[in-house]
Formats: sequence, structure tokens, C-alpha cells
Amino acid sequence: MPPSLDITTTTNQWLAPAWVDQVLRDNRFFGEILKKTKKWDGAQMVFPFKYQKGVATVAFNGFDLLPITQVQTATNMIFFPTFTATNVALAGSSLSVNKTPMQTIDLMKVTMEARAQDASDDIGNFFQGDGTAYDGKAPMGLAGIIDNGSDLASYGGLSRATYPGLNATINAASNGAISLLQLRQLWNGISDGPIVPDITITDYNTWSYIEQILVAFQRNTYTDFSPNKENSASAAGYRDLIWDGMVIMRDKKIPTGTIYMINTDVTNFYALKWYEGTAVSAKGSLVEENVYEDSIYTPSVFTWTGWIHAYNQATINGFMILGGQIICLAPFRNGAITGVTGN
Repeated sequence: MPPSLDITTTTNQWLAPAWVDQVLRDNRFFGEILKKTKKWDGAQMVFPFKYQKGVATVAFNGFDLLPITQVQTATNMIFFPTFTATNVALAGSSLSVNKTPMQTIDLMKVTMEARAQDASDDIGNFFQGDGTAYDGKAPMGLAGIIDNGSDLASYGGLSRATYPGLNATINAASNGAISLLQLRQLWNGISDGPIVPDITITDYNTWSYIEQILVAFQRNTYTDFSPNKENSASAAGYRDLIWDGMVIMRDKKIPTGTIYMINTDVTNFYALKWYEGTAVSAKGSLVEENVYEDSIYTPSVFTWTGWIHAYNQATINGFMILGGQIICLAPFRNGAITGVTGN
């Protein structure tokens, strides 16, 4: 119950020096895809790819005629940049009251931090989609990249029906159950020698089904002891499953019952820096108890435009902008298992 009047009139209240987040949830793929960005360049980016073999090799002897024709074997994928904006708005009156000796939390700093994390969460939703939101102005996401034409009929400006390499492998879970055999079959279908998916990511429930089908010692040994610390199961504060070198991650934004296998050698975010402003990241210290405390969110992926003063109000506003696009150069190197409900 509230304290008595004699207490409230003689004792100042105590205010915790940070906000506790009760809204934002796991956003792992966002952190992974932006961990190692590539640079966007030009009005559009054009990537040539080989889609068929040339004239067949022949066996011959003596004066046999040899092939002298040529067939087209390559064409271009074309991608355009996208932009997202997250605003930060504050009233001058609020900033004035906050800028006194009684300040416990810096209002401007905590608002900037919270809005950077809101932006990350919203863009994480875009990264799960197919790029059709906001009349096609949204960034491309996993639903559009790891697709066989059932969602997006074209990719990179080309028909998936015409160019099979633009189709990812989509397998339905057998009777809703996941097994190591199905994981291996998907892996086999999108792998060739050293060219393999390096990230497997799924929702929390499906991750637990995979955990149950691993043998007992694997259930309790999640650390990758290889020299490559970036693939360590605990490098970013997470605990991942590792099966035959595959890191199996979890993300609460992944559609329930879906397992994605992603080859990040051919799937990257190409970042386009805003023409002016300073870089900011989602990682912070004034908002606690959410995933953005982890080092995976340290990279400065947003451009802060700076404060814009209203002409008829005593307020300020600014924007955090992310420019660029997720581009997959070979969608057939990625795959998904859908419809998992158990094991």
C-alpha cells in the first residue's frame, strides 16, 4: 500500500537508473545478418550468374566435325536499395525539466537507445518478410529469399520459373515431425563439397524439438571448441545447438514450425550509409533485460540524422535510417523445412 503522508512529505522517492524492457523479444537473425555487412554501391547493384551449361562436350576421332556454336549461359540479377526510418521525438519542456540536478536518467539518451532498439525490432520483422510491405519499399527478408516461387514469382528481377537457381529448397516436415534425417536431407540438397549452409535458425519451440532428438551427450555439450570463435555457441551470449558443425540458432521472429538453413557466403546485407549523420547501434546500457545487451548488436548499423527543430513547436525530432538491401546471390544454396509440430 502507498506510504503515509508523513513519509511522502519528508522522504524523496527512489528512481531506478534504467528502464526495464517488457516489450521487445529475441531478434537473432537481425543481429546475424548485420554483423558482417557489405558495402552498397551505385544506383543499383547488378550481379551476373551462370544459369546453364554451354554446348555439350563431344567425343571425336579423325575428321569428325566439332561443335562451333555458342549458347547464352549467364544473365544478371538487379537489386535496388531500400530505406527505413525510425523517428525520435522529444518536447523541449520535458528536456528542460529533465536537465536539473534531480535527473536520474538522461531522457535524451534513454529515448535514443530505446528507439534504436524499436527500430531493430521493426526491421527484424521486415527481415522475416518478402519485401512487399509498404508497396514494395521494404527490405527483402527470408520469406522472399528462401522461397520456391510460391510467395514471390520473381527474384532479382527475374522469373523463378525460368531460372531454377533462384529457387530455394522447401521441404514439408513429414507428418509434422522433425528428424535428423530430414535435417540432413535438406542440408544435402543445398550443399556441394565445401559449399554448405553455416546458419540454421528456427523458432524456440522447434529448436526444443531438435534438442530432444540429439543424443544425450550432445544435449549437454553446446560449445564449439574450434579456433573459429565467431562460430562458438556462446560467443554472443547465446547457447546454440551444434550438430555436425551446423550452428542451430533460435529466434522468436521465425514463423512457428519453420527451420531455415542459410549460406551466409551468398546471403548478405549490403549497407548504404545515409549521406550525412553519425552511426548509432542498438546496443545500450540504459534499457535493461532485453537481447540488445548482447555484443551481437554492437555494430553501428543506423545513421542518426541529428536533431531537427520544429518551426512552430518547442520540440525536436530526428531519424535513425537504415539503407541497403539483403541480397542472396544463389537462393538455391538456402533451404527450409516447414510445418514442424513435434518430433
